[in-house]
Parts: sequence; structure tokens; C-alpha cells
Amino acid sequence: MNFVLLLASGLIVGVLINYFSNFPFVVSKDQAVWGQFGDYFGGVLNPLLSFFALLGLLATLKAQQKEAKKAEDRHQQQTFDARLFQLLSLSHEAVAAVKYIHSGVLHQQREEYEGHRGVAHALNRLQEEYLYLAGRDPEHIYDSLKEQFCKWKTPYWSGVASYIESMLFILKYVIEKTSASQQDHDFALRAVFAQMSSDEKLLVFYVMLFTREQSILLSGSLINEFLAGATVDDLQPYRRQLLHAAVMHRLTPQP
Repeated sequence: MNFVLLLASGLIVGVLINYFSNFPFVVSKDQAVWGQFGDYFGGVLNPLLSFFALLGLLATLKAQQKEAKKAEDRHQQQTFDARLFQLLSLSHEAVAAVKYIHSGVLHQQREEYEGHRGVAHALNRLQEEYLYLAGRDPEHIYDSLKEQFCKWKTPYWSGVASYIESMLFILKYVIEKTSASQQDHDFALRAVFAQMSSDEKLLVFYVMLFTREQSILLSGSLINEFLAGATVDDLQPYRRQLLHAAVMHRLTPQP
């Protein structure tokens, strides 16, 4: 905008210099001379000034659009942040509601697992009583583990369903809704994972793998967190293979 004003001022000065360099610099009292000067001045400058006025208007509109886009981006980011932390707050309520009651032999021993301990208990039962019993044949390991996972869901899934599904929803929300820079995207994912223990990350990973209705979240940093940041167990060497099998399973039409 400043450049346009400077150029327009230069043109006015240039037109005056051109006029007075060709005609005597004498203040005339003849109306006709002044009329000729006005015709010259207006005829040369009016089209040029109109053109630069248009350029100035376009520059102003462009600047306004740019500022409006920045304001919209800030608003979207603020809305995203507010919703994310609201969802995380709700996830705290969901995990607090997790509760398992384990009875020992002849029900003489009774132990309660609540909150994060409850999620860890559900994962431990999944591993010890189901997944570790599955065959490890590379060609059928995914199907074998999925069958055991489905068996585990009958007695244990209802206790952790609300929390696990809420965390999967939040992760999907971060991946799909983050419109800011990669740095902000990674920060949002770290904020989510900071709320989860390594056991919870692993249980979320298994649910994502073996539940067809769940989306496979393939964000690079998210997958790395699942593969390397979750609890180490006997199936860790197979995680990447299981992830690939889960993706192929989703792509295969069901009968």
C-alpha cells in the first residue's frame, strides 16, 4: 500500500516536472492557459491515478483477507484446544469409573481394581488368560490373537469400554481436526498420551487392532508411540506385523 502511494506521488511530481521543463514557468492570468494546464494535468494523471487507486483497493482487500484468515485460524486453534482439554477432562471421569472386583479361591479373598489400576488389571487378564495362549504361527497369528481378544471382551470389555473408546475418539479428533503446524499437532498428541499409562496405551492399541469397527489411526508419531511407548510384553516383536495385518483385515470385504 505504501509503495502504491509513493509511486502515485512520484507520477504527480513527474508530470509537473515534464510540464514546466517544456513550458515557461510563468504564472499566467489567462483563463485559457489555466484551462489548458488543467486539461493536460487531468488528462495525463486521471487514468494513472485511477489505476493506482484500483491497485490500492486490491492491496487493502488482500490485507483484510489475510488478517481475516489469521483471525479464523486463531479461532479454530482456540476452539480445538478448548475442546481437546474438555475431552481430556471427561476421559478422567471415564477412567475413574473403571472398576473390577476380583475374588480369590472360594471367594475368601476379594480385591478391587479401580481407575488406572482397573485398566491395568484388564490388560493383564487379556495378556495372561487370552493372548499369550494363542498360537504364534506367523501366517495366522493375527486371527489367533483376534479370536482370543473376542473371548476376553465378554467378561472384561464392559468395565473399560467407556474409557478406551473415549481415548480412541480423542486421538482420532487430534489427527483429523488439527489444522495447525506439525509442531502443534505433535504437542496435542503428546498432551493426550501424557494422560495415559504405558498399560493403557497398549490396551488401546490392542482394541484398535482387533476391533473392526475402530479406525486404524496411522499418524506417524501416534504409531511410534504405540509400537515403542506402550508396555513391553511378549507380543512386542509382532506389533508391526499385527498392525499391517489389521489394516489388510479392514480392507478385506466381509462375507
